[in-house]
Amino acid sequence: MENWWRWHQWTRSLSARLFLLLSATIALTFGAYAMFNLRSTSAQWERSVHDNAQQLSDVILSSTRYGMLQNRKDDVHHTIGAIAASRAVENVRIYDKAGVIIFSAAGEEIGRQVDLRAEACIGCHTGPTPLQSVPVGERARTFARDDGERVIGLITPIVNAPDCATAACHAHPAWQSVLGVLDVTMSLAEPDARLASLRHNAWIAAVALAAIAGLFSAIFVLRVVRRPVHALIRGTSRVAAGDLDTVIRVPTHSEMATLADSFNDMTRDLKRARAELRDWNHRLESNLQEKTAELGRTQRQIAHMDKMASLGRLSATVAHELNNPLAGIQSYAKLVERSLRESELPEAERAELTRYLGLIQKEASRSGGIVKNLLSFARQSGGALSEQRLAPILERALLLVRHSLQMSQIQIESPQVACDDRLWCNADQIQQALVALFVNAVEAMPQGGKLSIGVEPRGDGLAISIRDTGCGIQPDVLPRIFEPFFTSKDRAEGAGLGLAVVYGIVQRHGGSIDVESEPGKGTTLQIQLPRKPAANPSASAQSAPSAPTSPPNGPQSDPETVDVGQTRSP
Repeated sequence: MENWWRWHQWTRSLSARLFLLLSATIALTFGAYAMFNLRSTSAQWERSVHDNAQQLSDVILSSTRYGMLQNRKDDVHHTIGAIAASRAVENVRIYDKAGVIIFSAAGEEIGRQVDLRAEACIGCHTGPTPLQSVPVGERARTFARDDGERVIGLITPIVNAPDCATAACHAHPAWQSVLGVLDVTMSLAEPDARLASLRHNAWIAAVALAAIAGLFSAIFVLRVVRRPVHALIRGTSRVAAGDLDTVIRVPTHSEMATLADSFNDMTRDLKRARAELRDWNHRLESNLQEKTAELGRTQRQIAHMDKMASLGRLSATVAHELNNPLAGIQSYAKLVERSLRESELPEAERAELTRYLGLIQKEASRSGGIVKNLLSFARQSGGALSEQRLAPILERALLLVRHSLQMSQIQIESPQVACDDRLWCNADQIQQALVALFVNAVEAMPQGGKLSIGVEPRGDGLAISIRDTGCGIQPDVLPRIFEPFFTSKDRAEGAGLGLAVVYGIVQRHGGSIDVESEPGKGTTLQIQLPRKPAANPSASAQSAPSAPTSPPNGPQSDPETVDVGQTRSP
């Protein structure tokens, strides 16, 4: 089992597979070459034997021609017998047209009738009429004797030449074209033995050459593949263990050396990257501490904003509910005072009542001022303008509502601000306006959606577009969305001051806000802010409690509300 496992592991290696592939290729190449060479040599030997048999047949015919013309049968027999006695010749026969052996080196065969369908005769007697001529390739035959020795036979037709018909024997008429055939058989024992020896030697040479080539292949694979690959494996193992000082050295000038150099370069890059990563880690820890502190400040700011928002909603409700009673008290106090002046009461009593009514009017006015100051305080505090970058303000505003966006499964498409985003503003107020718009977008997409934010330069300022895929705003509601205390929600969900505050902030920065909405498809708000501050930016920013005098989408006065000595701001 252990040996099998070692063999399995060895065959899985690249060097073993390459060695086996090279060895198999070399063995197949030498084997194919040896087989082709042996077949070619065998064919050449057979052609040589055929040529020898043909030459021997021509020699026999030429040697016996004169004796045949002179009708000297003994000379013919003697000549053929002498030739048949040659070591390579197996037998020589002469057949007449009827298939009778009229001469044979084996004398006992003379006079024997052979079957015309025999192997020596079938080439000419394939049909009812014998063929007059047969190609040389079809006149030769190869067969094996009983002892297994191969023999080649060649038949040569004996043509009736004109001088044969006029010879003294007058044995054949002139119209007879073929007188008989000469059949020469030659032994292939010696050529087969030589060919077998040649085949044996060729296979031995092929195996020896394949073994030598395999040895050189093994040395080549060992030096060029196995050692460099093992060096790479050891190097990668050390690098994987954390040793980035490892250097792989491959002495050969090949692709393996190039691969080792590339690996060394990668290790150096990894070492440099590790150092940079360690440095970045230290920086990240430092930045994380800073961001944690900033996040704590932001959380405290959010908590403060939540408190202020609650106070704002309470103050808005209180102001809305107290303005009318206070106005009624002042009005009726004035009516009573006018009635007292026209009454017939004694002067002292009338003066005392007038003093009481004056106190009532004074305290009502003071209560109205308290309500106004409370509402102004709840909305926002003033602040000076300074040069700020818009991108960080956007990031902080998104950070404040990111949890709400995630809870509502809303996708954020925020831009990478590539333009110059510097402008003079109050960062807190701009952030407050953006947060209010983001919150409105979240409330418009309770089932999820997409919030797209864009920033682009426009004229001498910047344009901020905020687009949601929420329910949209109905056309009859759109003109009133910036009115103070106007809301399409229940009073329990809001006091209708959010967009009015946004409008006030934008106006105090000298900007403008436009709204486009389509019910069922979403709403787009676009804020344009100038880069440069107004003539008196401090005063403009610090006048935060005062409201815009004319919202863009409708009047700000409420016919059911009587303000006490001031104009109501959104």
